[in-house]
Amino acid sequence: MSARLAATPLDRGEIAGAQFSIASPSPNKKWNGKLLLIAHGYRPESAPLVADLLPSQAAYATLLGEGWMVAKTSYRRNGIIVADAILDLDNLNSYISEHYGTPKQVIVKGDSMGGTIATLLSERGSPRYHGLIAVGAALDLRENNGSSGVSIAPTVPLLFVSNRSEISGPAAYVSQANQSPNPEIVSPALFRIDRDGHVNVNQAERLFAIRAIDHWLERGRDALPLAAKSNEPFDATHPAKPVPSKITIDSDRRGLEAEVTEISAIYGNVWLNIQPEDLVQIGLASGLWFQMIVGGETYRVRSGKDFNSVEKGQWVIFPNADGFYWLSRNWANAAATSGLKVGDKIRIRRDDSAG
Repeated sequence: MSARLAATPLDRGEIAGAQFSIASPSPNKKWNGKLLLIAHGYRPESAPLVADLLPSQAAYATLLGEGWMVAKTSYRRNGIIVADAILDLDNLNSYISEHYGTPKQVIVKGDSMGGTIATLLSERGSPRYHGLIAVGAALDLRENNGSSGVSIAPTVPLLFVSNRSEISGPAAYVSQANQSPNPEIVSPALFRIDRDGHVNVNQAERLFAIRAIDHWLERGRDALPLAAKSNEPFDATHPAKPVPSKITIDSDRRGLEAEVTEISAIYGNVWLNIQPEDLVQIGLASGLWFQMIVGGETYRVRSGKDFNSVEKGQWVIFPNADGFYWLSRNWANAAATSGLKVGDKIRIRRDDSAG
């Protein structure tokens, strides 16, 4: 059963225990027959089953405005799941064909474990999937029964997108596949993101990758952009560009008011509309502590580089690949602790006495 939401072109439901969400094209756009399926990464077994599709994210909003359909499944369970996750993607693909019409082009984009799933779909060679994008693919991942290892024999266009700190595995996969004498192999491609981290890829880079494989499918592999040197992967880095600030700076320039724009449904990380220049305005350098005021409660937070900038249970904000900041608690749920929701305001005040 599915329930269409009147406020947005979003179809939610459940198939074989897996939750799904489908975003249809913008109301003034006819579906162009192109479908993007999202394969999420590893989630703890204790996490809720959520098809946390956010149509407002820049890459998806752009595609929806052009007539694409975007859909996501939670999988039927969390933890390390590959074979059944592929069944859940198959089921969602079938649901869309039954209720909306058979897509003319299906691209799967997977992150981390989802990147492994995308790779395996390429190796399986199903005619129902036309292009696969593996972002930060965990290629050494196997289910507890030891199955689902990659064969390095893709037969459907496959594009890896990898941060520089994790590029060795995808690079080795591409090199081995390209050297194989197997005539059925479709030569995979690799894009490098010149940034450290795991799946530390911004919206512009994700959209670029989707465009690239879309062009590959329409015009052939030669439509992919060329690397600076033939023995290097293409550099698909798109540094985040600042946008006009919406932050209110306090008159004494020691604090500011910000807004919650997004919350991770699984981990409770909170996206704030703060940009690096906003923190410069109040003299809050990386490594310094400050006070965060939410609904009358005050929290001690550090401006850092990542989760590991603080000890377990402590609060931290750090920049993301899109040029804004995540508010998080190391090994804890920031949104649940603070009661923050999208649209809520927070105030931060520099604390020069904090060590």
